[in-house]
Amino acid sequence: MRMRFRRTAAPGEDRETTQAAAAHAAPGEDQTETPLDFPEPAAVTSRRRRRRRALTGLIALAVLLGLVAMLYFSPLLALRSITVEDNDLLTDARAQELLEPLGGTPLPQVSEADVSTLLQDELAVAEVVVAAELPAGLQVRVIEHPPVAEVRVGEEIHFYSQQGEVIRVFEGSELPDAEGYATPEISAEAALQNESVFRTIVSVLGQLPEGARDELDSATAESRDSVQLELADGRTVVWGSDDRGAEKAAVLEAILSSDAEDFDSADVLDISTPSAPVTR
Repeated sequence: MRMRFRRTAAPGEDRETTQAAAAHAAPGEDQTETPLDFPEPAAVTSRRRRRRRALTGLIALAVLLGLVAMLYFSPLLALRSITVEDNDLLTDARAQELLEPLGGTPLPQVSEADVSTLLQDELAVAEVVVAAELPAGLQVRVIEHPPVAEVRVGEEIHFYSQQGEVIRVFEGSELPDAEGYATPEISAEAALQNESVFRTIVSVLGQLPEGARDELDSATAESRDSVQLELADGRTVVWGSDDRGAEKAAVLEAILSSDAEDFDSADVLDISTPSAPVTR
């Protein structure tokens, strides 16, 4: 802040003395004013710095928002290819058909929810994991419900999940593809006549370790408390109800991996009471 004071003659000082003093002033300097500099108050300096920082922040934010907007709508990132992985029951052709509407969409606009919505009618799909492959690709990893049982209905083979839902139907030229799955068969009568019994059977099958399920040939039940499993080697496993499923699964797995003569020669393995299995 600059303040100026006008010098006037002091009392008793004549005009000539004042003029003589002014004559000694530097050439070009105002001979009637004397500038005095004062330091700027700290509050003013602080406000100026805050305004400068705020302005810098606003400029940076505007640049960032502009960059994000450019990428979000940029045709350079328009989706041109989709790679689907880990799908088994969901065929590549079907996946590409369902995901086709995403083509041409800028990659930053494609979300995992978008992909899940397009695949939601495929009951085999449990969830998806999506990753961008810059500049214009999308990777979709499919996590499927494992099939736990199959039912032959006429010329079709229906695969069921542990929840008792049909997750894939094989028919016509697709029938040979169903042979590659280790899914025990349930009779169509058991599947169609009593829904609660059928759901109990698939619930039991879903509790089995994959290795044990691989050794099964079929599963039957006349009621919810009388589930029986037929092994591929001809032995019958009496499971009972779906209570204490984890314990029964552990006992069955131990029996199947055992070399004990009692287990190998038995026709029936009764594990309906898992703490006291019986062979006969």
